[in-house]
Amino acid sequence: MATDMTSKSEPTNETLALYGADYYNPGTSKVIESPEEDLYFYRAFIGKHSIRLEKGDCLFHLSGDALIAGLDRGPLEIQSDRFAVLVRGYMPDRKTCEIRASTNLPYVNGCSTKQIFPPERPGDPTLQMLTIPPHSSEQAHHTHSTARIVYVLEGRGVSVVGMEGLTAREELYPGKVVILRKFSPHHFETGDAWLTVLPVHVFSSIPQEFSHPMFHGTHIIG
Repeated sequence: MATDMTSKSEPTNETLALYGADYYNPGTSKVIESPEEDLYFYRAFIGKHSIRLEKGDCLFHLSGDALIAGLDRGPLEIQSDRFAVLVRGYMPDRKTCEIRASTNLPYVNGCSTKQIFPPERPGDPTLQMLTIPPHSSEQAHHTHSTARIVYVLEGRGVSVVGMEGLTAREELYPGKVVILRKFSPHHFETGDAWLTVLPVHVFSSIPQEFSHPMFHGTHIIG
């Protein structure tokens, strides 16, 4: 695998709680809501759920066979059989898209991506597809300023969460759901197989996110 991060001897669940990561196996039925301190409200539905969308809600969701992605807006009630993410305060047009495990935009470290539902404006929520080739890493260990809710579509890989000296590794396979809370340090790796995941970005970062005095007044010397 591309990245070697040595884990300190700590219980995995404590490490995941410390760094804000959760994993849910296929067959799990769960609803997870954004923490109160998050800037953006989301609710993730894993497994079978009847979901009521109010006015001002939108829902990214997958069909029961994971072949179609949908984006709907409230008011509406919808049955989700597999995976869905509600985002409050975003009201795009209703859309559907056939999911094909092919990507067309270059990414990093041999990875590629495509926008399944692009943002209407910079910073808006998105549903994307990310494909990671064998013996690669998604990118350098990194964080996001908002949550990522990830559905594993195809292949196998590993999610690495934490910081050097204290990390947790979790196997990824089809049907698994990963929730990475804001600023959770992480990356995905692959061994002999390809890995394709569908991440929902509650907020899609824009260059202005890095335009503030702490960055402008800091000079890396290492």
